Amino acid sequence: MQEYAPNWLAETAYNVVNKAISSGMTFSGVRCGNDDLASQAFLALSEHRLASAVKLVGQDADLAACQRIVEGTQLMTVYKPVEKLAKEAAERTVRMIQGDKEEASTSIFDGTYYVPYEKLSPIMVTRDNIDEVIINGGFHRREQVYLNLG
Repeated sequence: MQEYAPNWLAETAYNVVNKAISSGMTFSGVRCGNDDLASQAFLALSEHRLASAVKLVGQDADLAACQRIVEGTQLMTVYKPVEKLAKEAAERTVRMIQGDKEEASTSIFDGTYYVPYEKLSPIMVTRDNIDEVIINGGFHRREQVYLNLG
């Protein structure tokens, strides 16, 4: 089953997962486009006592997602280092303002146009590397991530 959340509305993820479970559908995982959607999918899974049984995947390394990862209720999140993204965007903006023609290594078709873009490598964050990537990288503090584990 593949469902999309129009306008990235998180409550859509809750409704889709809740409806799937209530209809008797069984599944082993839920892949969400971001961790906000994953939060609502987690809520629906929790209400049906399936939070630990179904693998949940999100993106953006939101604090709540990182907490779920160390608690064992979210398998992973995809992290894109914010500082690296911001630095790349700022440097490209300055070059464009200065009149330099920006060249991108690839492009993506948005349905109408081919839009040039630079692909930066994301990082898969799991329980095994969350300390190294998220905490040591300064994205979230240890006491925040492990808050619910006392």
